[in-house]
Amino acid sequence: MVKMTILCMLLLAATVDASENSFSKDAVLTLGKDRVTAPNGQTSVVLGSVLKRGESHLLLTFNLGEKSSRFDVGRGIDAELLWSADSKALAVTTSNGSSNGVFNLFIFQIYGATVKKIDVTLAVRKVFGHPVACAYPEPPNVAAIAWVQSSAQLMVAAQILNHSVCDSFGTFKLYELNVSDLTVDKTYDQLEAKRLFGPKLGVFLQHARDVCVTDPKACEVPSNHKAAQAVQPTP
Repeated sequence: MVKMTILCMLLLAATVDASENSFSKDAVLTLGKDRVTAPNGQTSVVLGSVLKRGESHLLLTFNLGEKSSRFDVGRGIDAELLWSADSKALAVTTSNGSSNGVFNLFIFQIYGATVKKIDVTLAVRKVFGHPVACAYPEPPNVAAIAWVQSSAQLMVAAQILNHSVCDSFGTFKLYELNVSDLTVDKTYDQLEAKRLFGPKLGVFLQHARDVCVTDPKACEVPSNHKAAQAVQPTP
């Protein structure tokens, strides 16, 4: 089991290219970009950096008329930016840890010359909960996948980090999130999500192991179940 776990991690690492989107095929990677323009061709966000406690953070600047609004979104590792079709909202998926996570999700809503920042991460994590055994408490990645209804609804993913801390690592669920109150309209398990939205999913989600959904015990991390194994009677 341990050898199989390590093999799965190595295979995923070999198939994920740094230039590929981790979560959303529709999103724009910030690497090498200095500006990301909205679908209307007029609104845009300027990408910069600021030094915080010795670390470089991603700085987003919205220039709307004569007013500029700046937001620090953390270290910005492998950040993905996703504009809504009506150009009234921008979803930003970004990691403060590593390319594996933990990823957080922010939405920036535009009202005229005003920009409002919404951190949707905790709301999604609360819905996802802690569905499997883990060596220690670890929050899932939360990422934007696609806008569903202009800027009113966003398809988001919650993914167990892809390393051997938790059972079924790398697996995920999708949620249709109402931006206005951060409630969930629909939930899709991994198999349904791949079937319905496969072309929109980035490589992290495309490569998530389906056997973990159909046969969860096949994806258990042995060290997470030592106590249970110790009390099992010997045949």
